Amino acid sequence: MARQRPLAKLRPLRATGLDRLAAWLPDVAYAAGCDRWTNDGELRAAIDNPTILTTGSGYNCFVAYQLGSPHAGAALIRLLAVAPDSRRTGLGGRVALALEKRLASSTKTKQIYVAVPPRNGIALYFWLRLGYRPLTKINAPQAPTSSSAWMVRDLD
Repeated sequence: MARQRPLAKLRPLRATGLDRLAAWLPDVAYAAGCDRWTNDGELRAAIDNPTILTTGSGYNCFVAYQLGSPHAGAALIRLLAVAPDSRRTGLGGRVALALEKRLASSTKTKQIYVAVPPRNGIALYFWLRLGYRPLTKINAPQAPTSSSAWMVRDLD
């Protein structure tokens, strides 16, 4: 039986990690179509924001989410990004599951939504493997781009 890795430890962004994060996040965010995180000003403004999280001292993963969106009792993952040299290690999945656990235990969040850009098929597969299900266009919240695929997972 395979040993299960522990969930990632998430914490708010700190000033001490900005340089490490700025070394890879802008390029990854740009490729994901999330322009907000492509400049240093936004990163600096996110220091100690409880909805902007990183992993430990390595700053090799970044997640930004919004509570109460697209409706009360839900959260919207705006970006989950993993440093290129830390990909395919299971870190992204451990971060997503740690975020789910955090939201389920400390907020009234019952669902988590994520919009997957059309050019990122690997991300679609990533979220499917974690148990997220695609939404039909009729049920989907307003997407950042009209062609994003919306995914949702119930936390009950």
